[in-house]
Formats: sequence, C-alpha cells, structure tokens
Amino acid sequence: MHSVKSWVVNGLKTKPAVRKTRSLTHLAVSYVADARRFSRRSGVVFSERREIVEAEITMDYHRVEKGLSLPQPKPWFGRDVVERLVSNLALYMDTDDFDVSIAGASMGALLTYEKTFGDIECDWWKEVSAVLVQLEGALVDAEEHYGGVKSPREDSSDSTGSWSFEHLAESRSSIRNFSDELVDRARLEHAIVIAQKTPSVCNRQSSRVRIYPRGVAADSVLALQNGNRGFGHTASHVLVVTSDLTAFVSAGERNQPFVDGGMFAMSLVYALQDQGISSCCLNWSTVKAQDAKIRRLLSIEDDEAVVMLIAVGFAADNAKATISRKRLLSRVILESGPPEFRALTTSGESRG
Repeated sequence: MHSVKSWVVNGLKTKPAVRKTRSLTHLAVSYVADARRFSRRSGVVFSERREIVEAEITMDYHRVEKGLSLPQPKPWFGRDVVERLVSNLALYMDTDDFDVSIAGASMGALLTYEKTFGDIECDWWKEVSAVLVQLEGALVDAEEHYGGVKSPREDSSDSTGSWSFEHLAESRSSIRNFSDELVDRARLEHAIVIAQKTPSVCNRQSSRVRIYPRGVAADSVLALQNGNRGFGHTASHVLVVTSDLTAFVSAGERNQPFVDGGMFAMSLVYALQDQGISSCCLNWSTVKAQDAKIRRLLSIEDDEAVVMLIAVGFAADNAKATISRKRLLSRVILESGPPEFRALTTSGESRG
C-alpha cells in the first residue's frame, strides 16, 4: 500500500514537470517556425517580390507625407528617400499589373512635395521632376488615389455631438504638429477607461499604460523612438502601452500580448479622438538592445512587453495630416482554400 501511495505522490510531482517541459518545447518549436516563416516571406532577407516592393514604395511615400505634415518641414528634405521612391515607382509602373492606388498615392505625395517647395531652387529635383512628368502621364484618371497632406479639420466635426463609429474612424488622422495646450490628465484617464472595453483573450485584460507629460521624462522616452523626430517635443503627453505577460499561459498565446495590446491601443486613440484629442501612434518594432534601453529608463520588468508609444495632444491650428490612401478593397478581402471550400463560403450569400 505504501508503494502505491508513493507512486501516486511521485506521479503528481512529475506531471507538472512534464507539462512544463512540453510547454517549453512547444514554445521553442513555434518560435523557430515563426522565425523561419518571417525570414523567408518578409522583406528582411528577400526583397524582390512584388508585394515587398509595394511595401517599400508605401513606406517611402508615407515618409514624404509625414515630412510634409511636420511643424516646419525642411525644404527638399529626404533626398535619398525621394530618389529611391521615384526609381522604385518607375520600375513598379513598368509592370503590367501595378496597383493604381499605390502608384497614385505615391504620385500625389511627390507632387505635393514639389508644390510645397517649388519656389526654392533645387538642382537635384530637376532630374527627378522630368521622370515624374512621364510617370504622371501614365496615371490618367488616378487622381482619386493621390496621396499628400490635408487639413485634419476637413474630416472632423463637433466632438461634442453624436456621431457614428464610421464618422469617428473617417475623421481620425495621425497628427504630427501639436499646440502648446496640455491635455488634462482626467481626460486621458477617461479615454483609458473607455479603452478597457476592448475585447481581450478570456477577458484577461493584460494592457497597461504609462503616462508622461511634456518635459524631460517624455523627451527621454521619445529619444529612443525615431519616428517622432521633428514633432515629438510638441506632444502634450506620451503614452507607453505595454502588455502583462503573466496573463498568458500557453505557447499558443506567444503573440497574444501584441494582439490584445494593439487592439487596446486602437481603442485608446479612438477614445481620445472622440474627445477632440489628437494622437500619433509610434511603433516600437525594435531589437533587443533598443528594447532594453526603454526598460532601463522606465524600470519596466521582464513580465511586460512594450507594445507601442502614443503621442497625444491638441492639433495645432496649422496642422497637416497625411492623406494615407488605403488599399483597394479587392486586395483586402481574400478568398482561399480549394474550390469546394470557397463555394461553401459564398453559398449562403444568395439565401441572405
């Protein structure tokens, strides 16, 4: 009888160890598979695929738009970016099936760039402009897709009124030029309360926020993130959104901190917009060494994952926002699977 009891007790002790070993194995295998897929299919290593060229073009035309939306854009800024954009755009438009929405957005950004600084002499732009004229001729009737900048007030309405989520989403644009007015902390906290309504896996609510008002602390945080150069110092506050890793319990949830944290952050910027408070999402897609810097600066423990930063404030009267054209819907809604499976996904539509 004693031996049976010992076997049961030892078995109970062993099972947690076995589960732990199994979980660590699943985690390691899954991360290796993630790394393999990302290295093969993203633009980290291979950059020749059409979709990756599109991503590079989009990043560059958005860099032009962002530069134009700064408080004081430097005349003819970003020569390397502009020349690379025009070169890639020419090669891209030389294909038979280029996406007119991407080409048009790039063209609009470049034409706005030219119009903004056209009164200032620039030798290198003359050659670029000649290529641009040729490309523009190939984009007949594409003006609806043109990018550039706009006044954020073109899409806004009275924030005290009642509006639909569609209107709220359409009215929000990232702002990179804030006024001197500080946002009251109570309004920030109210937006965070609203963001807490965001769905999270099993209602575990892993999202956390740190709030830094304009000043030395906020400047120190912003110095670690390159995307706010030229405007970050104008923000009323900087928010640091993190996700508590202790809320996740399996290898299958390895990416969930960023899913839940990203959804929370989206709700937060819309909750701010609903109060007439502007924002700009600042990505924290970085490597270990840089991540360690913000952890040391803000005393963030290893049980939190830094998701992103958000610059917050009231838009300056002369603020500009990027147009940021969106992809054609036909490239967003996808069909996949064998023909018989695709038939199942559409069979109910006619029965409506």
